[in-house]
Amino acid sequence: MEHHRTTGGPRAAWWVLAAALALAPGCASAAGPRDTLGWMEARGADLMDVFGVRVAFGAGLSAYVRATEYVQLGFVLRGPDQRELPKPEDSRLRSVPCFMVGTIGRYGGAWFDTTRELMFPAWSSRDEDVLNIDRRVIAGYVSPHGRQDNWRGAFGAGVHLVLVGVEAEVFPWEIWDFVAGLVGYDPSGDDVPVGPPSDEDPDRAAES
Repeated sequence: MEHHRTTGGPRAAWWVLAAALALAPGCASAAGPRDTLGWMEARGADLMDVFGVRVAFGAGLSAYVRATEYVQLGFVLRGPDQRELPKPEDSRLRSVPCFMVGTIGRYGGAWFDTTRELMFPAWSSRDEDVLNIDRRVIAGYVSPHGRQDNWRGAFGAGVHLVLVGVEAEVFPWEIWDFVAGLVGYDPSGDDVPVGPPSDEDPDRAAES
């Protein structure tokens, strides 16, 4: 087939995909009425679970590689102290914030970020009972304190040099979950409504 006859294919495919995603919330589940996502929306969420990509603009310094929690090494120092993050009711900047945009699994958006993480093979400071991640969401939704990031099974890397940073990871297990979902299976048990992640610590919530 001659090349000039196929140039419109990719553009048409993108339009079809966009239309399908726009109609996805109204689609019924293939298994009948259940408290689950529509089939198209569930598959889109499963596909998003496979990878994450984020770009950071602001104060930070980081370098790390991770191949699950058992093979990881590096550190992340990003954003100001949590008390210095900009608040909606106060536009004054007390220090240079770190603005991030991108995805973390099926969640994504834009937010101001503070992260303090140190990682070694089979150990990360995320395992400690401290609040070392704080995200002030501007648009979309992400896990406020990182407790739903699914980082333990990630294969990825990140680097942040003073004012610009980038992070990316893939989750191989989620590829199987996506493929299985095409034929009606849900190995991860995550075909549920995609709402804002809530990782509020119950003990802290009770104290407040």
